[in-house]
Amino acid sequence: MATTRKPRAVKTSADLKVELELAKKKLEELEKRAYAEELTEAIKATNIVSEFNKLKAKVQKVSDTAILEAIAVAVGLKRILVTQTEPAKRKSSGKPRKNAKSS
Repeated sequence: MATTRKPRAVKTSADLKVELELAKKKLEELEKRAYAEELTEAIKATNIVSEFNKLKAKVQKVSDTAILEAIAVAVGLKRILVTQTEPAKRKSSGKPRKNAKSS
């Protein structure tokens, strides 16, 4: 009994470029996670945190993200955007709580 298989599709150059971009993004995220601990330890060993707190005390009306963006520009990082997101909210399960008080 012979089985028929679908012939393997040959990927085009455009398909391969899309795959390459996805792989580069994944590699970048992996590198961030791999070196996160070393980076955190290096930052703690320097006086960056105390300098940041001094800047916050000097310019109290400016947000933390604005200070970080200014530091990035001063260091020479171009086209950087610092954002602060809302904390993640838990989804409700839809079930009523057992200890819920009724009004």
